[in-house]
This record gives sequence, C-alpha cells and structure tokens, in this order.
Amino acid sequence: MMTFFPVPYKDELLYSVLARYHVRSGNVSIKATQKDIYGIDSITAIMDLPSHIFRIMENLPVGHRYTSEYLITNHTLYPFYAAFLPVGHAAKVKESMIGDTGGSIYNRIGLMASSVKFNQYFKFCPKCANEEMYNLGELYWHRIHQIPGVLVCPEHNIPLYDSQVPVRGYNKHEYRLATPETCKINTPEMNYADKITDKVINFTEDIEFLLNNSVANKSLNWFKEQYLTRLKELGFATVNGRIKQKELLRSFLDFYGHRLLEIMQSSIDNYNNNWLNDMLRRNNRTSHPIRHLLLIQFLGISISDLFNKKVEYKPFREKPWPCLNPAASHYLKPVITDMELKYGVDSKSPIGIFRCNCGFVYLRTGPDHNDEDRYKKTKVREYGPVWEAKLKQLTEQRLSLRETARQLGADPVTVKKYAKKLDLKTYWIKRSEKVEKGKSPIKQDSTVEKRDGYRGEWLNLKKQYPSKSKTELRQLNNRVFTWLYRNDRDWLNRNSPKLKSIANDNYRVDWERRDEEIYNNALVAVNDMLSVGKPIRITISSIGSRIGIRPLLEKHLDKLPKTKWYLEGKTESIKDFQIRRLQWAVKELQDDGKDLSLWRIFRKAGIRENFQKELMEEAIKLVIGQNDM
Repeated sequence: MMTFFPVPYKDELLYSVLARYHVRSGNVSIKATQKDIYGIDSITAIMDLPSHIFRIMENLPVGHRYTSEYLITNHTLYPFYAAFLPVGHAAKVKESMIGDTGGSIYNRIGLMASSVKFNQYFKFCPKCANEEMYNLGELYWHRIHQIPGVLVCPEHNIPLYDSQVPVRGYNKHEYRLATPETCKINTPEMNYADKITDKVINFTEDIEFLLNNSVANKSLNWFKEQYLTRLKELGFATVNGRIKQKELLRSFLDFYGHRLLEIMQSSIDNYNNNWLNDMLRRNNRTSHPIRHLLLIQFLGISISDLFNKKVEYKPFREKPWPCLNPAASHYLKPVITDMELKYGVDSKSPIGIFRCNCGFVYLRTGPDHNDEDRYKKTKVREYGPVWEAKLKQLTEQRLSLRETARQLGADPVTVKKYAKKLDLKTYWIKRSEKVEKGKSPIKQDSTVEKRDGYRGEWLNLKKQYPSKSKTELRQLNNRVFTWLYRNDRDWLNRNSPKLKSIANDNYRVDWERRDEEIYNNALVAVNDMLSVGKPIRITISSIGSRIGIRPLLEKHLDKLPKTKWYLEGKTESIKDFQIRRLQWAVKELQDDGKDLSLWRIFRKAGIRENFQKELMEEAIKLVIGQNDM
C-alpha cells in the first residue's frame, strides 16, 4: 500500500505520476514499487492505456479523493482513443482499464490492426521543460505530447523532440521519469513550413479538445453521415451519396501534401485502395482518431460540431437568398426566404426553386461552392407582375429589342414572347417589318468584318514567314486556314505561296535503320495513345499520323518487319476498340460517383445504337465486375 501519492500535474500521464512515486518512495527495486501500487509485482508499465486501475485505488493512501473515472479521464489517453468508438466499445475499454483484462484494450480500439504506430520515444517540449524546472523543480510527461501525430506543443506552438526514454522500455515493469538528462535536444532544430505548421497546430488543438472535454460517443454511422453530408455540400459526393473518389483524393492530397500525410502515418499512394476510401465506405470498421481529425479539418467541420451538431445538407447555404429580378427595386438583395429543394432525375444534383414576393421565381442547380454562386440562375420559371410592368414601360420608351432585353436580364426571344402575351405594341416589331425580306444589314456587316479579319491574319502570317509553304502556314494557324478554305477559297488560293518544285534526289534508303527508328517511335506513340483520357483507336493510320509518317506506314510497311510485327500485335479491331471504350466509361463513371446504368455507360463510351446489342454482354460483365469489388 502507498503511504503517499504525488499530486498529478495538469495534463500529466498516470505513468508519469507513478514514475515520480517510485523516485520519492526511496524504493530501490521496481518490484517493491509495484507491490506498493498494485499489491503484486507483475504489472506491465503502460504509457497510454494502462489497466489494473482498481488495484491502484485499493492501495492509495487512506482519505484520498481520487476515483478510477478521474484518473482515466484526466491522466490517460482514453479520451482521445475512445472518442470515435461506439458507446458499447468505449465502455468495454474503460472496464478493461479498470480491471485486470488489459490485454484486450488495443484489440477493442483497433490499434493492433492500425497502420498508425506508437511513438518510439517519449516526447517533450523544451520550453515546457525549462518552465517546469523553474516552477516545479522537476519534469513530467505530458499526455498530449505522446499522441502520434502531435508535432508541436499546444502551449508554445514549437516542435516536440524525442527524449532518450523509450515508450516500450527494456524492463517492461519500470516507470521512467522525465529528467533534464533524458530530455535533451540531440537532433537538429526542427522547422516546418508555414502551410504545414498551421495545419499541425489546428490538428493539435482538436486533440486537446478531445482530451479536455467529455464528448458523447456516437455510432460509426453518425460519423459517416456527418462526413457524407459535408462531402455533398463541397461537391465531392452526389445527392444520392455516391462519392467522387478521384476528385476527393486529388483535393485531399493538394490540401495536405504527401509529406505531411507521411509524417501523420496516413499516406495515400493508391487511388483505389487507401484508408480514406475505406473510412467513408465501411460502416463496421473503426478508424484511428488521427484519420478522423485529418478528414474533419479538410472538410471544415469543427471538432465540437462533429459530436454535438448534426450537419445538415444545405446545398444553397443559409437563407435569405437574393432576388435576381432586374426589374425589382430589391434586385440582388437578400430578401427571399421561400426555397423549395428538389433533386434532378438525371444529374442527381440538387435544384433550388426560389420564390420572391415580387412574383419572380427562378431555379438554380447546386450545390453552391462560393458566394458568387448565389447570384446565378439556371432557369426562370415565372417573371411576375413587377417584371412585366417594367417590360411595358420599356416598350413605351421605344427602346430597341436588345436594350430592352438587357435591362430586363432576359434574352430577346423571351422578351418578344412576353410582349406578345401581354399584347404590347413594340417598336422593334415595326422596324423589323421594314427590313427587306431575307436581308439583314447587321449580319452582312458582321460577315464582311469577320472575313476581312481572317484575310488580314493570313496575310500577316504569310509576311511573317515568307519562306514557308502553304501547308506549313496552315500548320501554324489551322483555324484561319480552315475558315478561309470553307468561306473564301478563291481569295485563299490567290494569296498563298506558290507550290515549290521538289528536286528528286536519287539515293538509297537504309530500311533496316529506318525500321529501328520507326519501331521506337511507334512504341512511344502507342504508350501515349493508351495513357490519354478518352480512348483513341490504335490503327496503323492513327499511329502513323501521330508520328508524322502515315503515308510511309500505309505504303511501305512490308519493308519495316520489326515495326510491322509490333503494330500487328497492337492494332485494334472495331470491336476491341469498343470494348476498351466501355472499360474506360465504367471507370470514369465510377470515379465521378455516377450510377453504372447501361444506357449511361453506352452514352459515355459513345457507342451507337446499332452496336449496343452486340456489346450488351460485355457491358453487363463490366458492371457485375465493378459491383463485386
């Protein structure tokens, strides 16, 4: 039994308190200290989640006011590890810590199967150590400093350093004290980039919150729903809950960077098989608290809201919303409080129907990603009496159709439609009737201006490159050449370089050497064609066009045996190419979080209806294969 018990310091590990007891007791043998503390001498000294705490309570000095709950909550890492466990799991972990079944703790929490490993050495903050020696005359091990992923001290915002005391010591029963001798900086001064430092500090603050606040344990499904709702708001998931994996992972990696994720033992090297995908997909699997905290910081959810506030899906953010009626005096002001939320049948996107008291009703497809999106509309359902009154006023002012449409924020066709509906007499209708049928001065002027612009560009190109041929000039600006060829061909022919006669040098071709060169170029071309986004059919012509020798391959392939052998193995039939397009379409749709419907796959792959029946079996196999994964 203990005759005294050191008063625990703020954020001190129970391990550290017992280490201080060992020194102050004067016991030479650690076994004697163990008997004082536990009544037996075979207990393993555990830093983070110790067990046998009921034995400590039985051996505390008479008159103490400590409880098992107090020691576990304030002086072990239980609040951190148990925060993301369901209620039943957390209760069993606490029971194991109080009782003699400590061997099951790590399995219950999932740490044995986790890829996030413990720190190898106890960590310390140099400033904390100096202040403790000055104010207390001794050092102690802080809880928060020992959590994997905590890189800075929350008190001083400076990097933590490894001490010389291993977390798993040589003597598993021994409690090692923090001392000035064991807490010396033996490594170069550590500095993190500002971008990393900010994220690390926020990360540490979230851990400090978990250690010092009693959070209500939630089900694993609670966390998944919180994350999924926020993913929808950010556009990383569809409204039906399908996550856009490729976009999410790309943004997640951009946010943290590979280096910081590596330090946090949470690297993502495989886009299809990684901890983030597992965490969001599986309902029955616990994840390390570090990874929950990395995800909530990326999603912009506060640690307090995660546990205490149900995240609601608000694709159009908070009301009130602006009225987008240019005819109203409150144009662009946030006056709309009536919004109906619906979902698109095909796009699976949220659709907001906004109704203003002025009668203006508009639709917007969401979700909104920034404040500017609030001022956009997808479609106007009703213009309302205020807008119609403004239309009447503008027609009486005899403004042009385009000016009227501009002031009303509508296209000319809509303005004419409503003018007819309201039986308004309009200036632009009378004017249009005067224009000679089939002729439009404005259109003629714009066509001439466009033609002169292209002619000028071609002449400038010809002047800039006087030695180049017509074909070479075309390659420099195919846009200009194509327009002139289609619309002004006679002028183009008169104002192009004359065809140069080509001298016919009679020389022998080294076909063997040429075969080797073309073979190497074909290898590169095929690899490039297979790595581009949308599939390109691999044929002799397409490869030849890519490396600029199409006529040579089409006419003289028999003189290039090595190239011919390679191309015969790589070229695709129409059906082979269609199957590859189906494979690409399935992968793209899955990465974008869209349903793998057969019609959607065929449309994405660009397969025409007359080929779909023949390819139906292949498409079904691909869908079944993805669903089984």
